[in-house]
Amino acid sequence: MVLLLAGCTTMVADPAETAKWQLLANQATAHFRVAAVSVQPVAGHNSAYLCHEGQIRLAVKAGYVRFRLAHELGHHVLHHCGTSYAQELDANVVAIQVLQLWGLSETDAVRETVVFLLEVKKFQGNAQRPGHNVCGEAAALLRRYPSVPDPRLRGDRTCAEEFGGAKS
Repeated sequence: MVLLLAGCTTMVADPAETAKWQLLANQATAHFRVAAVSVQPVAGHNSAYLCHEGQIRLAVKAGYVRFRLAHELGHHVLHHCGTSYAQELDANVVAIQVLQLWGLSETDAVRETVVFLLEVKKFQGNAQRPGHNVCGEAAALLRRYPSVPDPRLRGDRTCAEEFGGAKS
């Protein structure tokens, strides 16, 4: 997700953690044959790809860090320098490919992506950041990968409008 960061972002300076995420990023950029990108762990909930700096600011304490990195790498691989719904959809698809590169099956990569998007909806409610519609993104992925089941639990109404109702 390309996110605007309000105010100062505190960098998290753990060299071992930085090296771990940088190694994964290097693996992905080599695989996709694109320029290297610098990964900088940050505090807070928002990760961001800063295209002009060639940098990913990775929220390492916010959960789903592997997906967050894969998604921001998607923006890097696709040379995104703005934010739009179409770019978010495309970055999610590349994130799934990156997660597969890192060892997940396609089904598990899609599921991890959709679960993350559903969790964002639960956390943010109806407050959407520019270019985002997390429910629309989740539903679009399940349409694109029809063999992957809806990961919501029975009765879950998260994104019910986009998913055609509660999980049955």
